[in-house]
Amino acid sequence: MNLPLVSVAVPAYNHAPFLTACLESVRAQTYPHLELVIVDDGSTDDTLAVAERFAAAHADRFERLTILHQPNRGVSAASNRALAACQGEWVHLLGSDDLLYPDKILCQQQAIDAWNEPRLALVYSDVDFIDAEGRVLSSATRKRPPPGPDHQAYLWLISHNDIANPTVALRREAFLSIGGFDEQLRLEDLDGWLRLSVDYAIARTPDVLAGYRRHGDNASRRQLMMFEANWDTLGQFAEQHGDLIPPVLWRACLRRRLHSFLRWARKNAPELLPAILGDALLSWVRTPKPAVWRRYAACCRTPRCREYSSLDVGR
Repeated sequence: MNLPLVSVAVPAYNHAPFLTACLESVRAQTYPHLELVIVDDGSTDDTLAVAERFAAAHADRFERLTILHQPNRGVSAASNRALAACQGEWVHLLGSDDLLYPDKILCQQQAIDAWNEPRLALVYSDVDFIDAEGRVLSSATRKRPPPGPDHQAYLWLISHNDIANPTVALRREAFLSIGGFDEQLRLEDLDGWLRLSVDYAIARTPDVLAGYRRHGDNASRRQLMMFEANWDTLGQFAEQHGDLIPPVLWRACLRRRLHSFLRWARKNAPELLPAILGDALLSWVRTPKPAVWRRYAACCRTPRCREYSSLDVGR
């Protein structure tokens, strides 16, 4: 079998303590023909130096190894630049604090070959959640979509983004054809997967193939940022592709999002509770318009909410 070149793209920002382990997990892959592209997004710690030391020691493991540096522009811009610089048809996207398990790339490439699905553009797997020292905290336990390609993944993505970023492999040209990640969003992944799922299939391999690191600097730990990005993402998707989603799913999706936001508001912004509860009740009889999602995104940007956002960072 003639194995194709496969790329690994690592957007990196201020993850010097974790980057060596991340890159070593790429070097340890059982898949032989690899390209590694690292984009340092204006780090202020030793991230770039760590990447350069790794490249000097291990360049012979890779058919191509590229390190790029840019002023800080955010994870979306760094990911887009890394994807654009890759040469493989399939690109495994890896956060600079996360880990790949040794058979990750081989397992997913074998599945891609077996499915032989021309519209397939994203493959993901199950994941371990690990701590700063690499110890497993837990694994994803919620019921997952069945293995194999799904041509309507947007039907579950609007409610549950079960795609953990270090498990992702993207068909490079397909993802770039939809514009890559939206660099205006503070959290980019759900928006990218939703837009991709409109025109392409998304597939799950039923294996735990990566470790997602949870630590104090994770963007996902910053609750208000997540809420704002998700409200904006769902509002945009409702505006552009709302007719793809049955009304009953839009209603259930709103209730689920409001339930999470309610828990945050009880502690941080109790004046929002009447509106949240009112919209939750209305969702049983009325399909939310895109303006509802946008209204909650705007709410997250108010000075009062921002005040609590600054307190949440790093917790």
